[in-house]
Amino acid sequence: MLEKSYLVLQREEKLLNYKEWDEHTSENHRCEFWSGHPFASAEEPPLERDRLLICLLYSCGLEYFISELLPNESKAILLSLLQQEGK
Repeated sequence: MLEKSYLVLQREEKLLNYKEWDEHTSENHRCEFWSGHPFASAEEPPLERDRLLICLLYSCGLEYFISELLPNESKAILLSLLQQEGK
C-alpha cells in the first residue's frame, strides 16, 4: 500500500533520484485514467496521484511553480487558502 510522500517541497527545484521517481510513480509505471480521475477511481484514496504531484512539485520547486506555472487567479486562491490555514 502506498503511503504519503516523504518529500519536502522547497523553494528551488530538487533533482530526483531513480529510487524517489520509482516510489512516486504508479506501481505498474503507467498512467491510468478512471472517469476523470488519474490512477484510480473516485472510490479509492488518491495516493498515487498525490505522491506523483508532490514528486513533480519537488522536482520543479515552489518558486518556479508559483512564479512561472500558476495563473494569477490560482495564485490568489492559493494565497487565500494559506491565509485561512494560518488563522
